[in-house]
Amino acid sequence: MENKDLMNAMGQIKVDYIKEAAENRAQKQTSNIVSLHQAKAKRGIVKLVGGIAAAFLLSVALPNTTPQVARAMQELPGIGSYFKLVTFRNYSYESKTHSADVSVSKVKTVKSSDKTTAKQAQESTTAINQAIAEETNKEIAAFKKSLKEKGYGSLTVKTNVVTNNTNWYVFRLSTTVSKADSMTTSQYYVLSKKTGKQVTLSGMFKSGYRKAFSKYIIAQMEQAMKKDKNKSYFIKAKGDIDGFSQIKAKQNFYINKKNQLVIVFDQGEVGPMSMGAQSFVIPSKLVAKWRK
Repeated sequence: MENKDLMNAMGQIKVDYIKEAAENRAQKQTSNIVSLHQAKAKRGIVKLVGGIAAAFLLSVALPNTTPQVARAMQELPGIGSYFKLVTFRNYSYESKTHSADVSVSKVKTVKSSDKTTAKQAQESTTAINQAIAEETNKEIAAFKKSLKEKGYGSLTVKTNVVTNNTNWYVFRLSTTVSKADSMTTSQYYVLSKKTGKQVTLSGMFKSGYRKAFSKYIIAQMEQAMKKDKNKSYFIKAKGDIDGFSQIKAKQNFYINKKNQLVIVFDQGEVGPMSMGAQSFVIPSKLVAKWRK
């Protein structure tokens, strides 16, 4: 519903109730006391309905106004998330041949529904932040070492939120290293708001899910190549010895805004570098079949 339609609906609700209250008062002039009570009751209903509609409008409109308002909404009870990203590491470098732009965030616990979830969320974020810090330090160290090399080189490291809904908080750490060519890799971190845990595929699915999901992905690759001759995937079953056959035990993945499972492959992992990173949405029916 558009905001304009919602405002019109709110206005119509108020007019109807006011008319009804007026009619009731006209019909019961013989009892001033009763009329007074009914009028007050009607006004109370009008205010209640108007308040509910206004609150709904507020929840729809405000988060889409400014980042400041959106962040403020997250702090309110029952609204927002258990987690948020806070920048903790910035590093930049610029010369004639080399450049670096590193702006990395750590994940912070905002709130939790109970003590158990809060404790688990804290453990999860601590482990994730440590992993991000180690990876960032490694990339910066490698970049500084490359300054001694001839030629151009660059490093870009970023974090960004991918999904933030009722069930999930997902963010990505992406790293792009450029020398003779450019290579981008990503690591997704999936947090359950219900448990506070960092989620893994093996933790969500029964044994055998890797084979089932991989079969579906290969079918999608084959279908894509039939539709578009410019697409080419490395598939072991098609004669590529080093080609894709099955997702890894620690496969990169995330949950999107529609609560769908998305399997992700880095640039050059299952296809030519020119195709970039590849992702495949696993159907809900297949996901449900293998859920623990």
